[in-house]
Amino acid sequence: MKYRSALTLTLFALLLGCHASSPDEKLNATLPELSLEQILPKVEANPYCSPEMDSERLVGLGIRLMNEDEVLHGASRTLLASKAIQMARGCLIMAAPRDTMSLCILGGIVGSRQKDYDKSEAFNYIAYAAQHNESCAEAGLYDIYNLGKLDQPANKALAMAWLERAARHGDEDSQQEMLRSSEQDNLPLAYAWARTLDDAQRLEALKRKMSPQQMAEGEQHYTRLLSQLPSKQDLEQALRQNVILLGTGDIYYDYPEVFAGMSPEQQHAFVAQLVDMQDRYPKFHTRGQLVAYALISRLVQSTGPAVDLWQDPALQAVLEDDDLSVEDSVAKAKILLAKRTP
Repeated sequence: MKYRSALTLTLFALLLGCHASSPDEKLNATLPELSLEQILPKVEANPYCSPEMDSERLVGLGIRLMNEDEVLHGASRTLLASKAIQMARGCLIMAAPRDTMSLCILGGIVGSRQKDYDKSEAFNYIAYAAQHNESCAEAGLYDIYNLGKLDQPANKALAMAWLERAARHGDEDSQQEMLRSSEQDNLPLAYAWARTLDDAQRLEALKRKMSPQQMAEGEQHYTRLLSQLPSKQDLEQALRQNVILLGTGDIYYDYPEVFAGMSPEQQHAFVAQLVDMQDRYPKFHTRGQLVAYALISRLVQSTGPAVDLWQDPALQAVLEDDDLSVEDSVAKAKILLAKRTP
């Protein structure tokens, strides 16, 4: 198989009242107060997921099942909740008490299949995750209020408040949208977001339009943003964790035997090894190549950490060939490994 994927404080107060101590708390107060017990339906184990599994496997499998649904049903996939989507929903619901990010994904798959699921289910998932500072859900609320989705009335000002919060919490698409929207009527703010995004071209274009006073205001905005944004290290760590989730799901979906006898911690360390290799070897970059490495590693050593295969030039050539399927990569590796046998 082959694997291929600012608003001012014054405006906040005007919109949301003065009963909370910060803009974020005021935004939270616009959402229903919900508990996980209220929003998560009961689900049973399925062929891939069970409640006792660690959240990394559950989220990874949920995403992989969504990918399978997309491959099987393409553009028509939202017309009906397929068996794969029903199982993905179950996996993500099981993961949610330990990983609120899964609620973003749940909101997406449920909200786009309104013949099968209630709009309120999708909204509640996204609302709960947003209240817990998941930037993907905050960005989702921008989309919901901007267009009036999931039975929520359109509210442009509220939408922009959620967009700003998602951008502050590190969502890059939201940061890009803050820059685009600010370019129309708030050049100092646009300047701050262009600096945040390190967009030199747009920054130079903005400078040509700005007065010295506006430039000074832009620098002040940027300094404030720096104190609110996640660090680069935190963002990189979050991205790395997402890639580990994908790799875990891909391996466990087709080849669960790779993780035989492993604790969740050992499983995480094994996949993290492979993900870190993708930073060191640029041609080793796809999800399928990561799965192939896991399988070839297990041919060499049946348990424990992933072994280093990069010292063999012939194996390296196989591992870096992104045109090979997982099965073909493993078959070629078996031939090469057999030649090592005395």
